[in-house]
Amino acid sequence: MKKLSILFLFTVINQFVFANDGAFFAKGNQLIPIAETSITVQKEILYIKNINHQSIEVTVYYEFFNPGNEKTITVGFEAFSPSGDVNGTPINGQHPYMRDFTVELNDKILGHQIAYVKDDLYAKDGVIKTKSLSEIQGGITNENNVDFYYVYHFDALFKKGLNKIKHTYTYDLSGSVEFAYEFEYVLTAANRWANKQIDDFTLIVDMGDLESFNIQKDFFTDSNDWLINGIGKSVNVKGVTNSLIEKDATKFFIQKGNLIFQKKNFRAVGELFLYNVNYFATAISEYIPFALYFQDNIPEPSSDLEKRILKNLPFARRGYVFKSTELQSYFEKLDWYLSNPNYDGDVERLTANEKAWIERWK
Repeated sequence: MKKLSILFLFTVINQFVFANDGAFFAKGNQLIPIAETSITVQKEILYIKNINHQSIEVTVYYEFFNPGNEKTITVGFEAFSPSGDVNGTPINGQHPYMRDFTVELNDKILGHQIAYVKDDLYAKDGVIKTKSLSEIQGGITNENNVDFYYVYHFDALFKKGLNKIKHTYTYDLSGSVEFAYEFEYVLTAANRWANKQIDDFTLIVDMGDLESFNIQKDFFTDSNDWLINGIGKSVNVKGVTNSLIEKDATKFFIQKGNLIFQKKNFRAVGELFLYNVNYFATAISEYIPFALYFQDNIPEPSSDLEKRILKNLPFARRGYVFKSTELQSYFEKLDWYLSNPNYDGDVERLTANEKAWIERWK
């Protein structure tokens, strides 16, 4: 693959991090993180779904086991504020880019509260000192760089035996010149429960069909740790110091389906960082992206061959084996091409967007 010409003009970023649920002791306006000594995490299913490249829908399902008598624990879900060319001011007390937070415990809907925590007070002496909403809002001097985060917390009565918790939320996607979008999630917070691991962990990533994205190798070592539940391929990406991609990652090209990561006795040693590198190129000869999402970024063709390449892009995405040696040679050099001799190139099974794309290059 030839090197992409990527432009770094300015950064518009809405970057924040979400965390696994952790246990807290609540006292007044203080939240004290605790290492739970008896309740274990037997199962977690973390489901991440891309909604029209506008938002991410997250569903987290847990099975906790309490070996002793019932007890109440304050459970907290942490969400850091956005930063960059965005307004980080809370909206009606809520995270400005997060909404529809719901909690269920053993199939019963629970209410929740929101604590506002100053970064410089986090975890000092093991105590998180919260601020009132008015104090937080009054202390904002730069709406593009707010220095607090949110803890969505609720009181959970853990009965003896199995307890099921489910919560959902949606957050708005955004990115930067470098990244079309990115998503971060703290996995290591789950290590604070009694077993210091998740006995049975499943992560499902559904970014949609005809999509490409990277996942940083912070909690896994090889692309084979993932199951492509559908049709697609993956390639390893080597990180380069002082570059856009500094850490090793795996890049996934999903024709159809989703990704599944499963691990028994999972003790996270790193976090989830999923991102999609923006595509910029000055010529088709440099590179053509796989993702339908980037189709409008492709430069204009400068020859009849390039025009034919663009016209046949929808079929190449699905692995069509071309009779033309010129076309086949071009697409085989792309990292995302996955040949499928059984694919017949039926135009009717393309998306409406792709049908219009073909008409454009006739």
